[in-house]
Amino acid sequence: MRRLRSPAPLAALAAAALALAACRAPASPADQYRRFAAAARAGDAAAVWSMLSARSREALDARTKALAARAPGVVPASGRDLVLGDFAARAARIRTAVVVRESAGTAIVAVEDEAGAKGEVTLVREDGAWRVVLPGLDGGEGR
Repeated sequence: MRRLRSPAPLAALAAAALALAACRAPASPADQYRRFAAAARAGDAAAVWSMLSARSREALDARTKALAARAPGVVPASGRDLVLGDFAARAARIRTAVVVRESAGTAIVAVEDEAGAKGEVTLVREDGAWRVVLPGLDGGEGR
């Protein structure tokens, strides 16, 4: 007859795995921007919206509501509903994303896409996560 082993080693292993998962470092600003770009390319508007800074979401909502007032029934009244538009089909694939400056609350990421286009993206730390600042919407948030 086979002897049953104690469940203690299995429980200890499961606890260690959970502890490691809980200790996982948050995404770097460059990693977060890569996730943002991948979500945009995939057309995942909910993920894109969740990765935008609060001020970017507020500014996008305000602009969208103003457009919807001028074109009722044509333009959604929520920035969340319009966040991607037809951008997903044209979103470039990221070749490199490198943090060039970072402080406790703001980071600048240099980005180059596969076509060779280069630029910088600002991210701000909100609620323990890096969020993307949409350029031109919120008057230089985080700078």
